[in-house]
Amino acid sequence: RINHELTTLSFPSKPAFRVNASVKKDKYTNEVYYISTVANSNGVDDSAVNLLAYARQTDSMEVTGGAFNILNNMFLGYDYILNNTGTTDTTCLNDKLDVYWKIGFNPFQYEFPDKQPETLGSNSYYKKNLYITGGKLGNFSFERADHFSDYVVIHELGHHIEEVCGSLLSPGGDHSIIVRIDPRLAWSEGWANYFAAQVMYSSINYINPEFIPKMTSSAITDTAWTYLFAAKGFSDSVQNIGSGSGFMFDIKKPGNNPDVWQSEQFAGQPFDKTDSAQYPGEGHFREGAITRALFKLSNTCGTTCMASSPISFSSIWSAMSYQDLPVTPSVPGLVGIGDSSVYKFKSSATFMEILKRIVTNNYVTPAAWTPYKTLIEQANSDALDLYTDGRFTSSGFNFWLPYGTNLTTRSLGACSIGGYKIQPRSDDPVLTATNSDQRYSNHFYTIDLNTLGSFDEIRVNFTKNAGTDTEFDIILYNEDYFYNFDYYCPSFASDGSCKVSYQASRVTDEYMVKSDRRSGTIATKVIRGLMALNPAKKYLLNIRAYTSNKSISNSTDYTFTVRDENGNNLCP
Repeated sequence: RINHELTTLSFPSKPAFRVNASVKKDKYTNEVYYISTVANSNGVDDSAVNLLAYARQTDSMEVTGGAFNILNNMFLGYDYILNNTGTTDTTCLNDKLDVYWKIGFNPFQYEFPDKQPETLGSNSYYKKNLYITGGKLGNFSFERADHFSDYVVIHELGHHIEEVCGSLLSPGGDHSIIVRIDPRLAWSEGWANYFAAQVMYSSINYINPEFIPKMTSSAITDTAWTYLFAAKGFSDSVQNIGSGSGFMFDIKKPGNNPDVWQSEQFAGQPFDKTDSAQYPGEGHFREGAITRALFKLSNTCGTTCMASSPISFSSIWSAMSYQDLPVTPSVPGLVGIGDSSVYKFKSSATFMEILKRIVTNNYVTPAAWTPYKTLIEQANSDALDLYTDGRFTSSGFNFWLPYGTNLTTRSLGACSIGGYKIQPRSDDPVLTATNSDQRYSNHFYTIDLNTLGSFDEIRVNFTKNAGTDTEFDIILYNEDYFYNFDYYCPSFASDGSCKVSYQASRVTDEYMVKSDRRSGTIATKVIRGLMALNPAKKYLLNIRAYTSNKSISNSTDYTFTVRDENGNNLCP
């Protein structure tokens, strides 16, 4: 258990925060791990006390070294934040954190107690507490076990940090690093990946003292840790065990030419490859792209990173958290993405816009953003293109606005930003995981009834400009929605894969507050009854092309208007 107050000499005015974390055997007994020994003293001389937490089961059946390694990861993560956030108050980290881990035990059994343990995948996760997998059914030689996977442990800590110092609004669930996914999930996973990489980059000597000597002995001159890493099983020359496997990606590589998967079902596939020319902005829907971009912006780690003046972690922290932004001139109410009263629907696009305001002192020095803009938007970038950089506006039309853009005014005149355009695409099993492409076939806007005033209908009218005749839907989601993929699996295998082909499904579900999903090429879709909704809540308007099992030309292009029942335009 760590219960220790951290202070820093570099920033004496910075409020201290208390690291309050425990690694426990299970969530039922809450028994903490400990090591002890017997020492004798003659009352005069110091007695030699040697406490060891062993990493091999041949030395300790509980492998107590795993618990203390997890605890060390916690401490280093907190220590990094303390020393890299300037004078910012980080006492949000005082919240108690329990970590549950046991050798050979898969914590998914907590989540799915009614399922046969052998059918569950072994994995670590965060759900108010950290659950670190120790293997499965007693096996940690071939099953995934994360007690010595430092990157994974610190990644899960990153989720806790976002929750207590900001807001964790991710829908959770399965996510694949080779596809475009829900932008809330992509942001949350990208942040956690980045935080883990950043801590390991600065603390590798404390996390793995053998890393740099081994790299050097192998004639590898670049000994900095710039990797995303996860392991399965383990290898140990002492016990003559060689069952360890896993994957490692160098996150400083360019987005258009990243590392490839080394194992399992994605072997040979690029690690979250982006194409900023063909798919501008797609990085906001890719956790790997977000990971890479944040790491490159924060470090001078080679030709793909900042050449000089990297963005400080302190600025990254301010944009992520719920606190007021450190900008000049001061703007009341200007806060980080972690303020859930302002940002109900989070994405890296919003985060990057906030970061841009910090770097430019609230746009006072716009040129300060130029080197960072170049890094994230150039041809070999991670395609985290920003709307305010003019990347999504052409001939008076916006062909994409950032996920969750607030519609704030109703006006009989045209919107000051110009018109709306959508360019739907066919579903792509590689880019979109066989579902409606959330970057191209969907637009997402925040509806705040308190701000927009009293009206009862949203009417969206579509006009085709080119390409394939396309059907559209409009859906109003609640705040904690799960995205409906427009496909369903009739039968799943025990490993979670679909036994047969996914089937198209144009339905409504409990997360859809209102919708118009009528079939056919209907020019105007309508949602009614807004005055009956709770004005204290915010809602997400999803304007969606229905693309399931449809073949849509890449030239397809529609303009659309968003209006109320009186013809007023709803505008950002």
